[in-house]
Amino acid sequence: MSDRPLAIAVASGKGGTGKTCVAASLLVTVPGLIGADADVEEPNLSILLGAEPYESSLVETPLPIIDQDRCDRCGECVKACRFGALNMFGDSFPAPNDLCHGCGVCSMVCPKNAITETGKPIGEIRLCRGNGLNIFEGRLHVGMPNPVPVIHATVEAAMAEKRNLVIDCPPGTSCPMVAAVRRADMVVLVTEPTPFGAADLDLALQVIRNLNKPAMIVINRADLGGADIDSLGRRYSVPVAARLPFSRSIAESYARGNPPASMDPQWKEAMLSIWESTERMSGN
Repeated sequence: MSDRPLAIAVASGKGGTGKTCVAASLLVTVPGLIGADADVEEPNLSILLGAEPYESSLVETPLPIIDQDRCDRCGECVKACRFGALNMFGDSFPAPNDLCHGCGVCSMVCPKNAITETGKPIGEIRLCRGNGLNIFEGRLHVGMPNPVPVIHATVEAAMAEKRNLVIDCPPGTSCPMVAAVRRADMVVLVTEPTPFGAADLDLALQVIRNLNKPAMIVINRADLGGADIDSLGRRYSVPVAARLPFSRSIAESYARGNPPASMDPQWKEAMLSIWESTERMSGN
């Protein structure tokens, strides 16, 4: 048996399925959990849980600096950049733009050693506390095009606490979602039984399978659609862990900032079952 901390990533193929409802409900149900809000373009987990920021730190990415005394404008750095993050027009020197991912390739290929790097702030991590909970909240600065470094930094900061962790992931199946789930022991995919929900869940299941992550499915508003989520889960050998019916009273309570598990015994039971399944599968 292992007693190492566990991390559950709560994800979804699309927005609006109830992903943050599930993440918040886990946090208020299972004792000792901490949270990481990796939905860095629109974080709201701390708001829902009544946690207030008390400390913050910047997230920086390397930004190339061109030494014009050394640079001979050969253009090798521009050619090597796969992100189109260096511009050079006419007789001008190469100049970085906001598409820079900080990979460092430009400095590696420069034959004149004319490129160094400095840190560029692109976001922050806020530490939030409230109602007995600790939340690491990632925030991407407005106008920054790449949330992945902020997601990585937020998850790593939370995991450094060495406590059981719930990660509220960005919606979708692109790079931000992959960045948020990559350190998780279990991925909980929240969906709804609609054609759009099933189609996007299919994409999410493909991603999770390619990442070789164990997963389970939560069907939210399970009584408001006819899509066959069970068959989809069987195709990928991913079980349906919970079916949560629509409740107007729960929706109204959630709109006032109350996680469903704090109001509904069925939600609380489902969250406990999800955590216990995660412990069993991990050997804890």
